[in-house]
Order: sequence, then structure tokens, then C-alpha cells
Amino acid sequence: MPPLRLRLSRLARDARGASMIELGLFAPILAVMVMGISDVAMGFSRKLTLEQAAYRVLERVAVGSVQSDYSYLKAEAAAAAGVPESNVTVDSWLECDGVRQADFNAICPDGQMISRYVQIAIAGSYRPLFSAGPLARGYGSAGGTVPIAVSTALRIQ
Repeated sequence: MPPLRLRLSRLARDARGASMIELGLFAPILAVMVMGISDVAMGFSRKLTLEQAAYRVLERVAVGSVQSDYSYLKAEAAAAAGVPESNVTVDSWLECDGVRQADFNAICPDGQMISRYVQIAIAGSYRPLFSAGPLARGYGSAGGTVPIAVSTALRIQ
């Protein structure tokens, strides 16, 4: 049996297990990074779903004629976004020469530019899968969800 000093010198030159030790040190860091990236991606996907719902509803407005009541859009937007109707706001207004008017159905004085708009705002939320992550801590509310709000408007006249 070789002396202890000789065994230690052989052990110091042996590199057979180095890659396993490096993997063991790096694997937890990599796992946390992948979990964080996937959580952010799923939250962004939720935001895109809300935006797509708002755009689809405004698409219906664009192909239709100018109406005085757009409240029916609220139910369609809520169904498309998967949120309650209370989370959807529909606003329509008239501008005469860039000045917002109180009545959507009013008529602008002669010579003024007429602009009518419809706006959809949808509020939703995303619950991160990893509630201890930076997404939940940095942007989350007390309930552990991340609030998401989208708003888009369309000029119809």
C-alpha cells in the first residue's frame, strides 16, 4: 500500500469527477433561471391574450357602422379575455377639434374636425407558478397575483 503522501498527490491530479462536481454546483442555478424565464413567459402570454381580446372586439367596431351604444362590447370582451364583465370598461367619446365633448352623439359646429373614438380597457391578473420568484415579489399584489391591464382605442369617424 502506497504511503499517504503518494495517495494524496494522485488524488490531486485525478480529474475524473470534476465535471460531476461542476454540474452539481451549476444545476440549481440553471433550474432557477429556467423556472423564472418560464414564469415570465407565461405572464407575458396572459397579457397577449388580453390584448388580443381587446383587438378582436375593436375589430367588430371597425367593420360596423357608427352607433350610439357600444355597451354590448363589454360582454364580448369579457368572454374573449376570460375575465368577469366588471373587469372590462368600454368608453366612447366625441372630439371636436381635439376637445373631448360630454355627449358622444353631439354634433360639432361647422368647420370643426369631428372625431369619434371607442376604447376598450381590460384588467386581468396572472398568478405566478413560483410565488417565491422575483416576478411575484416585484410586481405581485398581496394575493400573490400580478395585475395586468390593457387598453386600446379606435377612431371610428
